[in-house]
Amino acid sequence: MDILLQQILNGLSIASVITLIAVGVTLIFGLTGIINFAHGEFLMVGSIVTWLAVGAGWGFPLALVAGVASVALLGLVLERGLFRFTLNRPTNGFIVSLGLIVVLQHIVILFWNANQKSIPRPLNTIWDVGGVRIAAVRVMVIVVTTAVVALTFFMITRSRYGRALRASVEDRDTAALMGIPVRRYITGVFVFGSALAGLGGALLIALFPITPFTGGTIVMKGFAVALIGGLGNLTGAVVAGLILGLVEGFSAGYGLSEWTDAYSFALMIIVLLVRPNGLFGGTSGPRVT
Repeated sequence: MDILLQQILNGLSIASVITLIAVGVTLIFGLTGIINFAHGEFLMVGSIVTWLAVGAGWGFPLALVAGVASVALLGLVLERGLFRFTLNRPTNGFIVSLGLIVVLQHIVILFWNANQKSIPRPLNTIWDVGGVRIAAVRVMVIVVTTAVVALTFFMITRSRYGRALRASVEDRDTAALMGIPVRRYITGVFVFGSALAGLGGALLIALFPITPFTGGTIVMKGFAVALIGGLGNLTGAVVAGLILGLVEGFSAGYGLSEWTDAYSFALMIIVLLVRPNGLFGGTSGPRVT
């Protein structure tokens, strides 16, 4: 039981990072209809910037802010320079994102090589609770993710910005006729979704070493979470992230750690066979709930 609880905690900390990816993917898809597979590379860039900042002597909190801000800026540049021209053809946006995977990976390799990058753990405290060793850094990742996701929910469901965003999602043309700056909202959502990926990258490198190819594995699980919950459904992305963490925790806790990825994707396949639109119902077009 101690081992099981230990692995569930570990699984939830990783699932927190994956949930940030899934939420970003869901937000961007909900408003634009674009499936951005380069989101994992956005996470990787956030990790690299955090690594560079820590290496330059910055404290982890400031390095984390730098990682988030840099990826938010990257998202702004790419939305204005590339994705904006694919809004009427989301398939083209998908193809563009595939190209960006290769481009961003090779840029990082060119300047900082393909070796593993790591930083000293920002928190070294470990609590022993009933035989379960709880690392403070893992708790930090879970707490930060929970706070950011809760703030995102509040923004979308309670704020004036969120109401306008939901109106834009339901009908862009009608929202524009009512005076809502839809294009500006698209840019804002793309930047915010990118910032979530940057935050995920900064938190991930606090847990594990990363490489220029780390984003590929994480984004696949991020899409699995988004699909299990229902692509385009924010609530579904969060709940599915929790489910994924528990699945990975159980599989690792019972000595099947090498099968955790297989179980995660098997769960996705089963859910999509039983509920093609995901547990909470997704969409084939823009929608954020």
